[in-house]
Amino acid sequence: MSKTLPEWARGDGNRPPIVGTAAYKGGDGKSTIARELAYLVGGVLVDFDWDLGCSTRSLGYRHEQRMSAPLIDALEKGSTPSPLRWRRKPDLVPSHPDFVHAQPDPEEGADALARWAKEWQQPVVVDTHPGGCDSTYAALKAADVIVVPAVLVKESLNALEGMLNELTDYPLLVIPYQIKSPTSWARKRLADLTKQYDIPVGPPVHHYGWIEKRTLNLAICSEPIAKRAEPFVREMDRVVDAVINYGG
Repeated sequence: MSKTLPEWARGDGNRPPIVGTAAYKGGDGKSTIARELAYLVGGVLVDFDWDLGCSTRSLGYRHEQRMSAPLIDALEKGSTPSPLRWRRKPDLVPSHPDFVHAQPDPEEGADALARWAKEWQQPVVVDTHPGGCDSTYAALKAADVIVVPAVLVKESLNALEGMLNELTDYPLLVIPYQIKSPTSWARKRLADLTKQYDIPVGPPVHHYGWIEKRTLNLAICSEPIAKRAEPFVREMDRVVDAVINYGG
């Protein structure tokens, strides 16, 4: 992991950094990246994705077993939620299916994220719902850098083009993700898109079929690391470095 992390994690004196993860197509690895980033930077994962395939569910939290919805309650009351503190998982502010109807407007949500980061004194990683919605735009407005996974297949690149066109003024960082053996046209299209919109491209993360089959709700990058996970962990360390050094 980057040796500059402690300094970066303190932020600019106003608040620790906020990292958004976003994609306009579901299933492109956004939530996996969000979970691992939050764990590696010692941050709080704020889950703005209300679907059952979200990070909250993947980390083992079940809203059916709870009497409250911390994310919704905090936004409605203007308070700061208390993250769940776990070992071998990122700290978490869990989402809830009802969040789809309780999303803050973008300005309100961005202000809340900035306030929470300052009060927690930890970096914040926001996992967003696929596509554009109020809570996604809140995360985008608050973020110092927005990590965008790019899978090199036609449908994902089409979605990426729409996203880059709409969000060209935001601090985006494209991460080639689930890389297998992409065709030359897919590599060229990604290069053309990021050049056209002047968006930086970070280090790639390759395809690991075992990730899709995992049943553990722990961070992949947590200790002890299985031998098969070592290449993925090294690649995620490089993604952390790219996030830390964004714009530098």
